[in-house]
Amino acid sequence: MNTTLVYRMLMFIFLSFFTINICIDYYVYIISLLVLKITYSYVEPKFKELLPVDKKAVLITGCDTGFGHFIAIRLAKDGFVVFAGVLDINGKGANTLKDRKLQNLHLIQLNVTKSVQIQEAVNHVQKTSGGLWGIINNAGFGIPGDIEFVLLDHYRKCQEVNLNGQIAIVKAFLPMIRKSKGRIVNVSSVIGRFSWPGFSNYVITKHGVETLTDSLRLEMAKFGVGVSMIEPGSYSHATGFTSDEVCERLKKYVDEMWHASTPEMNETYGEKYPYLAYKMFLGFNSDYNDTNAEKVVVPVMDAMVDALVNIRPKPRYLVAGGTGLCDINALYALFYQYMPEFISDYIISRHTGCFNPIAEQTS
Repeated sequence: MNTTLVYRMLMFIFLSFFTINICIDYYVYIISLLVLKITYSYVEPKFKELLPVDKKAVLITGCDTGFGHFIAIRLAKDGFVVFAGVLDINGKGANTLKDRKLQNLHLIQLNVTKSVQIQEAVNHVQKTSGGLWGIINNAGFGIPGDIEFVLLDHYRKCQEVNLNGQIAIVKAFLPMIRKSKGRIVNVSSVIGRFSWPGFSNYVITKHGVETLTDSLRLEMAKFGVGVSMIEPGSYSHATGFTSDEVCERLKKYVDEMWHASTPEMNETYGEKYPYLAYKMFLGFNSDYNDTNAEKVVVPVMDAMVDALVNIRPKPRYLVAGGTGLCDINALYALFYQYMPEFISDYIISRHTGCFNPIAEQTS
């Protein structure tokens, strides 16, 4: 007799009846809370106090594509002095920003893993604007794959950009931010609140960003510095996260995983299995529409702007995305911590098929 299965079934039945009884006994309070929440969501934007832009200087990392690219344009148009860090100053994304011919948009060669480039960026900001109001730590990337396949070097690369890169930028520019009593905005992800099979490399770094941002917010409160994190939902269809260049680079990483795997792993998984994530990214890539992307990511940009100029910025901005009626990943982020593991594991396995035999996943 499987006692664990029996226990889980009894616990599920108990929780179901418990929830139903609460809803029946306290439905008036539940409805009142829902009405209050909906009312607040409509009323709050009308009464929030915003600081004047007044040519405030903001540094943004990862502006070659995606959120960083579009928020750089948005802030420059809004009157901010923008220092847009790009990985390739002569690349496609940088040239697109140059073509905008925005006088208050300054491009900087900035690889967040290179200490020399970070110091050069500090010097450039000090020389150009004399100070800095805000940072948007946006640079990031991921290398999907099961833990058994992803190389340690891949983990290090992802952590160097997504987590250590944010730490390096914060430490370098914090004296200027403290002096201006400004804002730090770290870009995390909804996946920073839960775990996901085949994406541990990326998930680990986003969980780290969540902890980093919470700690930094507590430490900077005594200086009057606001620290927030942005948690975008499903926006792969509208950012450069699955661009042609990214998919090409991912193919190289997966090739490295397969060639480094042992004969026993090759026999157990088969050659198709490690390439499943790559095929999924290709699917996202086919849905990407460059002309419509800037409109799709407006909710994320709105959250970033609010974090920069709201007198009382939120600690977290969870921004749902997706192309359907709701963003399932944003829902996971809201409720994951309240669910027992056997329920959350079941939901995620149903969504991803990770419990299915390898032959079924690769067929």
